[in-house]
Amino acid sequence: MKQLLQLEKDFQRGRWLLVAAFGFSLIISLTAVVLAFKYSNEFSKRIYLVNRGEAIQVTCGNVTDNRPAELRHHVGRFHELFFTVSPDPKSIDDNIRRAMFLCDESAKRLYNNLSEQNFYRDMVQGNVTQRVQIDSVVADLRHYPYRAVTYARLVQERATAIVHRNLVTETTLVDVNRSDNSPNGLLMRNFHILSSRVTQEYSK
Repeated sequence: MKQLLQLEKDFQRGRWLLVAAFGFSLIISLTAVVLAFKYSNEFSKRIYLVNRGEAIQVTCGNVTDNRPAELRHHVGRFHELFFTVSPDPKSIDDNIRRAMFLCDESAKRLYNNLSEQNFYRDMVQGNVTQRVQIDSVVADLRHYPYRAVTYARLVQERATAIVHRNLVTETTLVDVNRSDNSPNGLLMRNFHILSSRVTQEYSK
C-alpha cells in the first residue's frame, strides 16, 4: 500500500515537473520570438549605402524626429543668404535668388523695399560688406504652421567704420515637398523683422 502511495506521489511530482518544464520552455520560446521580432524591426530600419566601395549604415526614422533641427537649419540658411551682402551685384542677386526658394513673397516684398531705399546700391557703391551671425532660432512646433523667432547680429564693415546691429525676425513655416532648392521640405511664410537696432559703431 505504501508503495502504491509513493508511486502516486512520484507520478504527481513527475507530472508537475513536466508541466513546469513545458511552461518554462513556452516562456523561453515566447521571449525568443519577441526578441527576434524586435531585432528584426530594428534591422529593417537600417539601410546601407555603398560609397566608393565602402558600406555606410543609414538608420531610418520618423520624418518628424529631426524636424526641430531641420527647421532651425532652414531658417538659419535663409538668414545667411538674405542678409549676407557683399559689394558685388552678381553675388547679391545669386544669394537673393536662392533665399527666395526658402520663403514666400514676404521675403520678396522686403527685398523690394530695401531696393527702393537704395540699400543694395549704397552697399555696392560704398564697398560695404555685411555678414550675419545667428545667435539662436527659437522654434515652436507644438502648433501648425510652425513658428520661429530668430536672434542674430549683423556686422556691416566699411572702409572707415564697423557697425553692429541686433536683428530679431519672426516667421511661420509650413511643410512642402523636399527638393534641391529646399532640402528640408519647409517654406517660410509671413517673414518680417521685429527689431534691427545699432548696438555698436566704431571707426577703424
